[in-house]
Amino acid sequence: MRIIGHGTETYLYLSGLSTLKEIPLRDGIVLAPVMSDFHYGKVSKLLENDVDFAVAAVSARNIGSQLRISASDAKQLAMSAWNAGWDCILLGAIFHCEVMGNIQCDKPVEDLANATSVNVTNHAFRAVLSKPYQLTDDDENWIAAHYAKAYKLLDNDAFRTAVHAMASYKWHSMPRVQLAILWSGIEALFEVRWDIRSRLSSYVANYLAGGDTEKVQEIIDRVKKLYNTRCEAVHGSRIKGDVGELIAKSAHLLNLIIRRCAEYGSLPDTE
Repeated sequence: MRIIGHGTETYLYLSGLSTLKEIPLRDGIVLAPVMSDFHYGKVSKLLENDVDFAVAAVSARNIGSQLRISASDAKQLAMSAWNAGWDCILLGAIFHCEVMGNIQCDKPVEDLANATSVNVTNHAFRAVLSKPYQLTDDDENWIAAHYAKAYKLLDNDAFRTAVHAMASYKWHSMPRVQLAILWSGIEALFEVRWDIRSRLSSYVANYLAGGDTEKVQEIIDRVKKLYNTRCEAVHGSRIKGDVGELIAKSAHLLNLIIRRCAEYGSLPDTE
């Protein structure tokens, strides 16, 4: 990821996520709406080469929001903008969508005509080809209540693993690999080392059910079946059932656990 630092404010234009209002994420980072279309022709002279121009042209269709990043000086701004890549990954994991900031600019999209610096941060098209996920009022309330706790948990390697697995599993075309990635995220959060299927199912169920005994057993049964699928995928056996549906259920499970970690402000205590 290529990031530049000029001045005390910069913007990352985001594909894959849309918002209708400004949402503070953390100190110096605000998720903001895009109130006008991104016309790459306005900044074509600021782009370094034909490849960057192509990325800007493709990205233009699905930019749904922008991160406004502020800092005390250019060095801190560059560091904050670089770390904002984790905000993209975390938002993608929380809302089960792909979020990518391919374009950095010194002006918001609405003031593009006055931009003096445009930077293509990377050439990946993962989020730019899909319709952005539209944040709801409930999503915005969730961010206000829990996002800061979720970002703080990124200091923990297990949580980073789970978040990155959730945000990136779609980047791979093979169903077996997608299942392996998703379950690596689930297993990282519970650190089960023996009798994995039984203990992991019990841990996940008790963590998500909140003391509801009937719900605990229901989740245990569901997780055991999904874990069987994980084993079939990893060990090369024939995967029984609709693979697409099994991937979706595994992703939903990891998403629930990540969000619960954020809501609690801590990782599962398997002790």
